[in-house]
Amino acid sequence: MATRASIIADLKAHIEQVAPMRPPPKANPTGITALDAHIGGWPQPGIALVYGPVGSGRFSLVLPALQEATHSAQTVAVVDPIGWLHPPGLPGINLKHLMLIRCGAYQANWAATQLASSGAIPIVILLDPPPLSNGAARLNRATEVGQSTVIVLGERPDPRLTPHIRLLCLGKNTVQIQRGAINQPTIHIA
Repeated sequence: MATRASIIADLKAHIEQVAPMRPPPKANPTGITALDAHIGGWPQPGIALVYGPVGSGRFSLVLPALQEATHSAQTVAVVDPIGWLHPPGLPGINLKHLMLIRCGAYQANWAATQLASSGAIPIVILLDPPPLSNGAARLNRATEVGQSTVIVLGERPDPRLTPHIRLLCLGKNTVQIQRGAINQPTIHIA
């Protein structure tokens, strides 16, 4: 007769065989040491939200990761629905590995979703998107399918978006980290 301990061991072995635990998500380094120390990098797969007023330094948080990825010959996509990004003005970016999509506000979420789910683009930046509404869930699933990181940059958080991490840019190289309902520390990232 089997003992309780042997039954539990058999069940654990069976579960491990038919449904192995998923490994913890990887992370793409942000390229900012102080920020990596607190958040561990950009979630991969996953969504990160970087928001704050214009001029608060939102893009400066993603620039080091873009520099690293493009110099490692990884293609990075930037979906720019309002057409404000000027790639030659980005310092340290290898433009051969930067894909710029200017599709207008109506198709921005669709474009980001297609890129994220492709499996070919490790980092997708979505600049100042319109409200995502039902597309937020599709975008989240797309990161899982394509094992990609989507970083949404905007002036305010989208209530339908469920990012793994939220970073509120307060200006002067100051960022407040937000996870779930609890605000994490405010850090200076000089």
